Amino acid sequence: LWGTDSIWYGSPQDQIQAFRTFQIAPALREKHGYPEITPDLRAKIFGRNAAKVYGLSAAEVKKYTSLDSVSRERSAYLENPQPRFETYGPKTRREFLQYLKVRLG
Repeated sequence: LWGTDSIWYGSPQDQIQAFRTFQIAPALREKHGYPEITPDLRAKIFGRNAAKVYGLSAAEVKKYTSLDSVSRERSAYLENPQPRFETYGPKTRREFLQYLKVRLG
C-alpha cells in the first residue's frame, strides 16, 4: 500500500510526484534485470492492480468513484489548485539519526 508510512512522515505526495517521471537507466535495467517502468506498470503501482484483486474493471471503478466525495474535492481543487507537498519528519538519514539522538537521549 503506497504511503503506509504517512502516519509518521506526513503525505507521500513528494514521493508520488517524483515517481510519476522516475525511470531506471537502460544500462542499469540490463545489468540488474530491472523492468522498464512503463505507463501500465506505473498505473499498477499507483493502485490500478487493486481493481483486479477486488474483481472490478477499470470502468466499474470509474463509475463508482466518479461522483464520490474524493471526486468532488478533486474537481474543486482542479478549479483552484493550490498544491502543498509538505513532508513531515526527518527526510535524510542524518536528520533521522539526529531525531533519534534527541528523542532517545
